[in-house]
Amino acid sequence: AKKEVDDTPMSPTTVRRPAADHKAVAIAADLIGAAKNPIVLAGNGAIRKRAANQLSRLAHNLGVGVVNTFMGKGALSMDDDHCLYTMGLGQGDYNNLAFDTADLVISCGYDLVEYAPAKWNRTHKEDKKIIHMDFWPAEVDRDYIPTVEIVGDLADALWQLNKLVEKQHKGKLPLFDIKTRGNLRAQLTEDFAAEKDDTGFPMKPQKILWDVRQVMGPSDVLLSDVGAHKMWISRYYQCQEPNTCLISNGFCTMGFAMPGSLGAKFAFPDRKILSISGDAGFGMNVQELETAVRRKLNIVAMVWVDGEYGLIKWKQQDGFDGKHSKLDFGNPNFETLAEAYGLWGRKITAADQLVSALEEAFEQDGPALIAVPVDYAENRKLTARLGEIEVPS
Repeated sequence: AKKEVDDTPMSPTTVRRPAADHKAVAIAADLIGAAKNPIVLAGNGAIRKRAANQLSRLAHNLGVGVVNTFMGKGALSMDDDHCLYTMGLGQGDYNNLAFDTADLVISCGYDLVEYAPAKWNRTHKEDKKIIHMDFWPAEVDRDYIPTVEIVGDLADALWQLNKLVEKQHKGKLPLFDIKTRGNLRAQLTEDFAAEKDDTGFPMKPQKILWDVRQVMGPSDVLLSDVGAHKMWISRYYQCQEPNTCLISNGFCTMGFAMPGSLGAKFAFPDRKILSISGDAGFGMNVQELETAVRRKLNIVAMVWVDGEYGLIKWKQQDGFDGKHSKLDFGNPNFETLAEAYGLWGRKITAADQLVSALEEAFEQDGPALIAVPVDYAENRKLTARLGEIEVPS
């Protein structure tokens, strides 16, 4: 279709969202004042800059731990003692225990599709209070029944709650002692570093992500595709700033990460932009390497190579006593593939090569491709280890 138009583009306008109801905020403050063991759940809505700033203020005012979903990474910095890292693995994790013993959950920007409430609201549901804070009302779910809903602009709602808590408890803040969560945070922190010196090859997922975190700066952006690697990134890659780890959750779109990294580079040309894909997801949109070459974008595409649909295999093995259907496929020579597109490429052949390869890749004038053989025997070991965590009765 074609039509001649004599006009100019409309100028963008800023529209403020509705403010939160002050009466709902007052109820929330009363619930906090009456709580014995509260915890904060930060979802995707909390990674907006203003909301993240107010979330940090609330955590410090209250002295409580903050657990984020896959898509809420960076809502509170990984370096903050109030950060209890990420939850969302199907079988639960150590930080799920904090919810098992909590009597109040302060939910900020959380969408049920990020992590089903039944996975974290596992115990004492009849006594556990929930404060729902988001741009939208809570969805109906028997495991997520808010005591009060604060619906409106999340940053404004958190600001109102902070002001009220500061007024009501002046001179008594923080209300709780974050040191009570110290053992949990230390346990997770040590767990993340357990394989940092591993020299095995193919590389363990934990080791790959440790090395990646050392190379990436606080503001640099990692985009995770969908596959077994997404589960490892979700647990082991933590963030210091909001919107620095983009994960396709919910609809779980395979093939998203590498093309998405082009958009991230356009938005942040001075930052390092890294996509991590499985070899299956990478092949779905591999042609976008040509776009990156043509536009001379220094994005780095990392491919975890195992020659199988790894996440499907993992789930089948967990569900059928280690058995799985035929899920293997062939892969190209990734260095030759990079050469064919006219970009820098490297296949890792030893664990001690990854950091230097990443550093060299980010020095290129255009895109770069790094293929990393991965040891997915670690998948079921993680399942077994987390499955031993006991849920309090």
